[in-house]
Amino acid sequence: MKKYRLIVIDDQHDVLELLKYNLHSEGYEVKAFFNAVDALKYVTTDNTDLVITDWMLPEMDGLELCRNLKHNPATQDIPVVMLTARVNEIDVVTALEVGAEEYIAKPVRIREMQTRIKKILRRRTGELLAIESRSNEESITRGRLQLNLATYTVSIEDEPLDLTIVEFRLLELLACQPGKVFSRNQIMERINGVDYFAAERSVDVQIAGLRKKLGPFKDGIETVRSVGYRLNEKAL
Repeated sequence: MKKYRLIVIDDQHDVLELLKYNLHSEGYEVKAFFNAVDALKYVTTDNTDLVITDWMLPEMDGLELCRNLKHNPATQDIPVVMLTARVNEIDVVTALEVGAEEYIAKPVRIREMQTRIKKILRRRTGELLAIESRSNEESITRGRLQLNLATYTVSIEDEPLDLTIVEFRLLELLACQPGKVFSRNQIMERINGVDYFAAERSVDVQIAGLRKKLGPFKDGIETVRSVGYRLNEKAL
């Protein structure tokens, strides 16, 4: 059985030790850091399965760490779990928008955290197996839009789009079944797996950002009032 390698970052010694102890007890290999700068250097040189980070950190906060990971092709697929005492909806949306997989409020409820981590790792394992089974040439074409599923790249009229990993997953979901309406819950379960509270607002934010990047082809993503979203291939 694979032994997952986790990174934990928190500048409070007691919190860090608590997380390390409980994650070790679940069979994970855990590397702990007091700051995100050192953690980022480690992640880029080592095989890491998941990063758990506090938001409020010295030098580089958890949000900036997440941005760095998601903008690096070598680390963009590593799931990030954000731990923080900030519980306003806008904070949840901000964390998810930069690519965090999960948002867990402090004080951390250990069993809940362990359950969410297991869910993320199961989903990640399934995605990696699916990627390995794909041909490097496999792609989805919808009108002028093309997604390369092996390289996680997107272009429209042969012009590349700079999408985050979350935006790519969202577009891939819609493009796989054009015309099908996906509810916000279905979308968040596919691209993040987070709870319903986070899903309602964050999906709308992700859709708005994706439409902006599609530019003149933004109508390719349609809103179905009170239901969700779908891809309109004819608008592409």
